[in-house]
Amino acid sequence: MTIARNSTIQCTVCYEKEIVCMGYEMNGHGNGTGKCHQCAFSGLPCVRSSIASQSETDITAGVSHPWSEYVKFLPKMVPVPTMWNEQEIELLAGTSLEHVIQAKMSNLTREFEDLREKTIGIPWCHSCWWGLSGSFLSLELSDWVRLDAWYRSRSLELPDAGEVMIPCLDMANHSSTANAYWEQTSKGDASLILKLNLHLRQGSEITISYGNSKSDAENLFQYGFIDPNTDTTSVVLTVEPRTSDPLRLAKVAAFKKTPFIHIYGHADGQISWESPFLYFMCLNEEDGLEFKILQEVFGAHNSLRVFWQEMDVTDSIEEFETFISGHVLEDLFKLRVVTFLLGRIQGQLARLHQNRRTLDDSLNVAGISMHTQHHAVKLREIEIDVLEVAFNTVNDQLLKLHESESVSQYLKSAQSNAEETPAVPETNEDDDFS
Repeated sequence: MTIARNSTIQCTVCYEKEIVCMGYEMNGHGNGTGKCHQCAFSGLPCVRSSIASQSETDITAGVSHPWSEYVKFLPKMVPVPTMWNEQEIELLAGTSLEHVIQAKMSNLTREFEDLREKTIGIPWCHSCWWGLSGSFLSLELSDWVRLDAWYRSRSLELPDAGEVMIPCLDMANHSSTANAYWEQTSKGDASLILKLNLHLRQGSEITISYGNSKSDAENLFQYGFIDPNTDTTSVVLTVEPRTSDPLRLAKVAAFKKTPFIHIYGHADGQISWESPFLYFMCLNEEDGLEFKILQEVFGAHNSLRVFWQEMDVTDSIEEFETFISGHVLEDLFKLRVVTFLLGRIQGQLARLHQNRRTLDDSLNVAGISMHTQHHAVKLREIEIDVLEVAFNTVNDQLLKLHESESVSQYLKSAQSNAEETPAVPETNEDDDFS
């Protein structure tokens, strides 16, 4: 942990006491204790004194701190896919993680370049981080990737503090049959607590549960492993709205979250799925969906509002499955959703099977660890199994919806209207979408 040697950095003591830090304490001859005015007056220890006493030759040495000792215990290698080599990442081709890893690495690269651009002009960063003077080596992208892997694989969420890393607690491994749990104390700290009525032998590992809401791909991405003892397997697929939908941008903006399809495979061989965005995405203006721009009375910002059957549902975007219930065209709306879902599953299965040969050819290549190989193969097997069952289940749902009386009547009416509508002659004029 490095602390800058300049008078613009607030003293740690002043920061903790929430008082204004007045900088170095100097006398008329240009020297002094090196403490800031507050600490010099109160007699408190001052971080500045340990920094100011350093010579210009050891400016990059930094200050010893408990956090710097903590970092020494963190592993150099974290088994998450962002730290895999290129050959290992190729094993994920066709899986739901393929494009996730590509997007994540692009994002990490942008963050690292932004960090360099904004800090290279700061003297101590110039020296300590970028290796342009002094004895320290320059930071590399791999250092930023490792920092991200540490945080993602070890952070947990405290109710009052958000996502944090907690020493010791972040070293507890996951188990589906955990023997301990953690909770936040009234003082804001976190305590590791053994479960009641457990008898552990000396030397037994203390484990906690990382939760069961993540898919197998998410666990591999976040923590670097797939839990072999879970009763539920799952796949998360991304959703790209149809380019032919004139409302696609408005729908994405109103939804405000990254749209996904969650498909769950259960121990009894059945599957279930959920995707609130699909029910929203598959509705059109002629169905009763409407977007309006609400201009605020005070302020320069306008807000996008969503209306269904003339009712403002902006704050309930994820409830369109409920909104369409009982509608005369409910089965038609569901048919659109299921048709899109079936196509998305079919496309993902094709990608998985297409890249199976690439995986088989790569298994014996040097430079691929057994851990990586095992989890890449396991993820592919899980996703193929879940999606094949899902395809059959969703296809059955599609066939049943086609038999619906309301769907049959709508399709016959649409076909009749299409036959009666005369063809529109082509013109050379461009459409005006203003």
